[in-house]
Amino acid sequence: MVMSQVLAANKHRDIHQDDDTVDWCHIQESLKILLLAMAQIELSLTDGEHNVTELGSLFTNMAKHLDEVNAFLSQQSDTPDEIISHGTDLAASINEGVVAFQFYDRVSQRLQHVIMGLALMEEVLNSKQLRISPDAWRKLQEEIQESYSLDCERKMFDLVLQGTSVHEALKLYRDENQSPKEDDIELF
Repeated sequence: MVMSQVLAANKHRDIHQDDDTVDWCHIQESLKILLLAMAQIELSLTDGEHNVTELGSLFTNMAKHLDEVNAFLSQQSDTPDEIISHGTDLAASINEGVVAFQFYDRVSQRLQHVIMGLALMEEVLNSKQLRISPDAWRKLQEEIQESYSLDCERKMFDLVLQGTSVHEALKLYRDENQSPKEDDIELF
């Protein structure tokens, strides 16, 4: 073999070793971090779910009992207006608490979408064939987009895929949703 052929063969082998090194260093280590992120999110959701479920039951029971007390007091001729007013204010506060639980549900739903998207991406990254396939990445994006049920998620997805930075997309979202209104809540 001529020296230039040996050098070319070694260079070709080095390129492929670099690819394997990049795969090990970059892909496998990235997958570990993705899996860790998925586990942390899942644990947070599990821990939070139990507490929020208990609080939701507590608020529901409080609302039921308060409605009964307010109904009774409003039927009494000697109930001071101040007591009726306090009961009405307390009922409004409990309703605000229920709305806060609905926002927690929204956060939980978003985090479930993150977990699902990361799991789909893990599948693509774990396969050398899929990892380099534009069709696999398009399919991944379509599956993630189709999983979204909230308009704000779809808008964020579109902005980021169009090249908007994440920081700019978040700023646009915050500007549009400065103070969420009760009738803006999406139930699922």
